[in-house]
Amino acid sequence: MKIKRILIGSVSSAVVFLAGCSSQSYNITQYRLPHLSQSVDAVCPASKRNVVVGEAASKMGIQIQQDETRWHTAKQHRWSTPLSNQLQRSIQHLMLNDDCSGFLTVMIDDFYGSYDSHAVVAGHWQYEMASSENTVRGTFTEKVPLKADGYPALVSALDEAWLHSMDTISLAVGSMSGD
Repeated sequence: MKIKRILIGSVSSAVVFLAGCSSQSYNITQYRLPHLSQSVDAVCPASKRNVVVGEAASKMGIQIQQDETRWHTAKQHRWSTPLSNQLQRSIQHLMLNDDCSGFLTVMIDDFYGSYDSHAVVAGHWQYEMASSENTVRGTFTEKVPLKADGYPALVSALDEAWLHSMDTISLAVGSMSGD
């Protein structure tokens, strides 16, 4: 009888402990690309500026490369809105150098924090002028070192890498349209 009570007491304690662990809540921090906080007067329609985000970058959690073969999607550090929506909004605001007459598609292959403390943004793009059959294509890879540890620094560096990528594309598009 005494052994039965000890066993029941031990099992009950274990159940209470496990229940406490499984119901333990954690805070979720949401992030948005900082440059999206700036007000913008002009916007190109989404039909003229398209962003396609690859599967790896389309997760709600921020992506971290742990080493050459291991990747981690953060559970507590997430995008406030899907990254594809943020980048779509961004490109509609930033790529105005041709008065929205051409068609630009940007494909995002990489958007992550690397194990060597860099923000990495990479992909490819295609721009087609509306007034001609001229098309220009290109690729981009930007690596920006993190200025501090942590997710806020990573998001700021990713934002900076994205803006550098947009500058690269903008220069190529501008040279094509004669600007």
